[in-house]
Amino acid sequence: MIAVRAEGLVKHYRTGGGRTLRAVDGVTFEVPQGRTLAVIGESGCGKSTIARMLVRLAEPTEGRIQVQGSEKADRRAIQLVSQNPWSALNRRKSIGHALRQPLAVHGLHPGRAARDARVRELLDLVGLTEEYLGRRPGGVSGGELQRVTVARALAVEPKVLVLDEPTASLDVSVKALLVNLLQDLRQRLGLSYVLITHEIDIARHLADDVAVMYLGRFVETGTADQVFDDPRHPYTRALLAAVPDPGRPPAAPLTGEVPSALAPPPGCRFHTRCPLATTACEATDPALEPAPDGRLIACIHEETA
Repeated sequence: MIAVRAEGLVKHYRTGGGRTLRAVDGVTFEVPQGRTLAVIGESGCGKSTIARMLVRLAEPTEGRIQVQGSEKADRRAIQLVSQNPWSALNRRKSIGHALRQPLAVHGLHPGRAARDARVRELLDLVGLTEEYLGRRPGGVSGGELQRVTVARALAVEPKVLVLDEPTASLDVSVKALLVNLLQDLRQRLGLSYVLITHEIDIARHLADDVAVMYLGRFVETGTADQVFDDPRHPYTRALLAAVPDPGRPPAAPLTGEVPSALAPPPGCRFHTRCPLATTACEATDPALEPAPDGRLIACIHEETA
């Protein structure tokens, strides 16, 4: 079963002066139930805009999103875990209030006793005790608070979690604990994840499939083993080269700045920074095409990449 499918997803914003910011400019993907898709790329490439559209915090300019086969699926089916737990929770309210609130909004587990039991169950799921119920967000650590946001997302029993940079605000040791928790929850609850991240090591641990995004578009998609062990697009290679790996030959470093989404380059959007670029790249806007191993790559020089 397909948990999430996005087809031809576009999100453009009109700016002052009549210009158009092309945050997401035509992406298609699907996530089977029980799997994790990681969307990776540099900051500003459009990853978080995809997250916002998936949970309906932003409406697509074009395209459609289906959750469990329906464009009108119950919003409970897909929930967001954001990168900043401090901004995601009301600092004036207790953690117990934060976990009871979605139950009340959706009319789940009616009655104080039933809701209290569900809240304790949620805390147990994320490895916290009921002593946290009376605490406020300012009284717990960042790692504990991110566990609370995961518990709150799970409160309405979703099938899909959108994880938008879930470890970005945490230190290394706490990141590992959260990653292990997310892996365990996916297996125990049969969840699917859409992981938005610029942290390659986190994507390696959690992802089954990977989409590499550059300036609003996917440039390479495939299984995690394909993309991480044998990257084919020159942008993917450069992105992974920034993470030391003795088992992988060094790639040419990226030069130049990421172009503005207000004025993407003509032809291949990566050609202004690509070590393989030719004049043909300036004139050709490559589509994602299947490679012999089944992955998709958007590069006219794929065979020599």
